[in-house]
Amino acid sequence: MNDSTWEYGLTKPDPANFPAAFEGFFAQNKSDFLRIAGSRLRNAQDAEDAVMEASYKIYKKWERILAHQNPKAMAYLILSTCLTDFYRRRARMAIRDEAARQQAPSASDFTELRDNVVLDEALDALEKTAPLQANCVRLRHLADLSYENVAMYLDITPGAAKTNVSLGLAKLKDIMNIPDAGKGDS
Repeated sequence: MNDSTWEYGLTKPDPANFPAAFEGFFAQNKSDFLRIAGSRLRNAQDAEDAVMEASYKIYKKWERILAHQNPKAMAYLILSTCLTDFYRRRARMAIRDEAARQQAPSASDFTELRDNVVLDEALDALEKTAPLQANCVRLRHLADLSYENVAMYLDITPGAAKTNVSLGLAKLKDIMNIPDAGKGDS
């Protein structure tokens, strides 16, 4: 066999000629996308897989995204959808896989998530009543993005991002039953 064929006689696909604008856009936003995905999926490899899936979908719709007034917001919407569908798809595949059905999760599988369960449940509850506030809090505090980047991804103003983060944090305190610190001696 030569260099252009793999095992079983399959030929290697030619590398895609990505538009320079797409390559630049993805290179500029990849670290933000990974932080966003990591804040939702809580696993670096899962986050990379989800970002790669989202990048493929972004590439397929690149012309439409470029034509939009805020390409970052459109890309974020695609990424958000991929993150929502990521574990759903994985669960469906696991059901089909007999080995996955027979293997019970070990305690070490849950160790990584133990510290974040309460916060994740509270953010899920907030997302049901105020999805914009939940997204703003996730992007600002879990993905560690600036207010300007949060605003850009959600297609809102930086002031609206600050307001939604503040309101979201206040609602999270109520949901998580965290007592108010009160006023100090002045």
